[in-house]
Amino acid sequence: MARLIRPEQAKQLHFLLAQPEEVLIEFCKLAIEYINSGINEKKCTVAAKKLSTTYETVRGALEALVALLIDSTKLALSEREFHTVVQAALETINEKQTEILWQFITSKRTLVDNVMRASCQDELYFRDLEWRIEGRIASRTIRSQATPVIKMKFHLDTECVSEYRDKLHPEPVDHAPEAEATKQPPTRREVLAETDPAMLQHMIQVLEQALLEARTRRVRNYVKPTPS
Repeated sequence: MARLIRPEQAKQLHFLLAQPEEVLIEFCKLAIEYINSGINEKKCTVAAKKLSTTYETVRGALEALVALLIDSTKLALSEREFHTVVQAALETINEKQTEILWQFITSKRTLVDNVMRASCQDELYFRDLEWRIEGRIASRTIRSQATPVIKMKFHLDTECVSEYRDKLHPEPVDHAPEAEATKQPPTRREVLAETDPAMLQHMIQVLEQALLEARTRRVRNYVKPTPS
C-alpha cells in the first residue's frame, strides 16, 4: 500500500498541491478527458501558460493524477485507506485537497473499471515455453570468449484455461475441407525472443520480485474484488 504513490509521482503531484484548489479541480476534469480520448495538448499548453510553467510539467502532473485514479481503482481503497496513503506520501496536502481527490476517484471508479476491463479483453495468457542455448564451442577466429544466446518461444493464448485441458479433453481431429473452412480463428500466439545470460538473469530477478509482490496485501486487495 505504501507504494501507491511513487516518489516521482509524488513530486509531480506536489506541483498541483501548490496551486489553488480550483486548479486541482480543473486538472481532475482533464484527467477524465485524458482517459476517454487521450492527452489534449492544446489545453495542456494553455494551462502551462496560465500557471507560468512548461508543457512537460503540466503533462507530468496530469499523468500522475491519472495514475493515482487508476491505482486507487485497482486497489478498491476505502476512504480511510486513501486518506492514510496520500497524507503519508504527500506531506503538503491539506484536508480540502484530500477531499477533492477522493471525490474525484469515487465518482469515476466505474468509468475507470470499465476502461480497464475493455483494454484487457484481448490480454494474452502464458501457456508454455520452449527454449534452447546456442553458442560456438570453439573457433580460431574468435580471440575472446563467445557469449551464448538463449532463444525462447513463448506460447500465449487469449483464453485463460487450465494448462491440462488439452490433455484431459483433446479436440477431435477432422481433416475434412469443410471442417477447415468452418474452423474458428486460433486464439493462440507464438512469440520468439532471444537474450544473453546477463539479461536472462535480470529477467529472472524481475519475475521473482513480481512473485513476491503478488503475495503482498496491495495485490490481494486488487485481486479480491475482481470477478474471475
